[in-house]
Amino acid sequence: MEPVHYSVQGKDILRIFQENFSKEESILFLDGTAGEGGHSLLFLQEFPNSKVILCDRDPVMLSRANARLSEFKERVIPIETNFSDINSELLKAHGVEEGPQGILLDLGISTFHLFHSGRGFSFRESEPLDMRLSPDRGLSAEDVLNTYPKDKLLNIFYTYGEERWSKKIAEVIIDRRKQNPITTSGELAELISKIIPRKFWPPGRHPATRIFQALRIEVNQELSHIETGLKSLLDLLREDGLIQVISFHSLEDRIVKNALRDYAKENGFMLLTKKPILPSEDETRENPASRSAKLRVLKKTKSVDKKYRKEDFEEEEESDV
Repeated sequence: MEPVHYSVQGKDILRIFQENFSKEESILFLDGTAGEGGHSLLFLQEFPNSKVILCDRDPVMLSRANARLSEFKERVIPIETNFSDINSELLKAHGVEEGPQGILLDLGISTFHLFHSGRGFSFRESEPLDMRLSPDRGLSAEDVLNTYPKDKLLNIFYTYGEERWSKKIAEVIIDRRKQNPITTSGELAELISKIIPRKFWPPGRHPATRIFQALRIEVNQELSHIETGLKSLLDLLREDGLIQVISFHSLEDRIVKNALRDYAKENGFMLLTKKPILPSEDETRENPASRSAKLRVLKKTKSVDKKYRKEDFEEEEESDV
């Protein structure tokens, strides 16, 4: 049985679009990370004259989202692509002549990938160490673990996982793979559990959590895609449109925060989130996976209140949220 799918911060995202768009308007939304299609379903239901450009780099996820939105198929434009590759030429090739008015990026990993993809994203089951969001493209997590030199592994674990035991873990992996390659998520999780002393395990989390995160980021080049994708999508966004981005860890959030702040500052646009919007207590209680989510929003409208904007940027720059 599959876990219930939750649209992380769905109420907040919908409320922000409702405050800025009329229900009767013909809004063009772009869901750059379709996942299970939950957010797009909210947009299609709330804005009956809207259309959604539905994008995902994983054909399995795109198919699942498309099936979920089948009753709205005349208003859905599915495109198998990474959000960082979306541009005006790609949209025109799919019959879209203007940029979107509403953009959403949910940078989290889906429950399907964790529990049902069989690609080794989770340490709960012993699965082949793949971790590719675009199946059969690029290096797998197994390739990374068994071919990267020690210094490169150490750097990935420390930079992307912020794991204090990175050096020891990299050393043990190098020694272990000389005997036998590490091929499953279960093997890796067990190995890390033995390396990190139990008294240093993070409360309420598996000790391998940070290493699995680091490998997933490296395999899918997630941070570089965020940097590239935000730049192109901000340019593509129509005047008076909004972009909303949900991130789940500090590395992602720092990139999102800086990109939206700098774009707003350089162009005089409205940054609607001085601090990120966090999930409500009710949401985190109902869906614990949302507890680390942070939502940031930019409106592509010229701000007339220069004093407010100056304070906005200063507070944002001083914060390390």
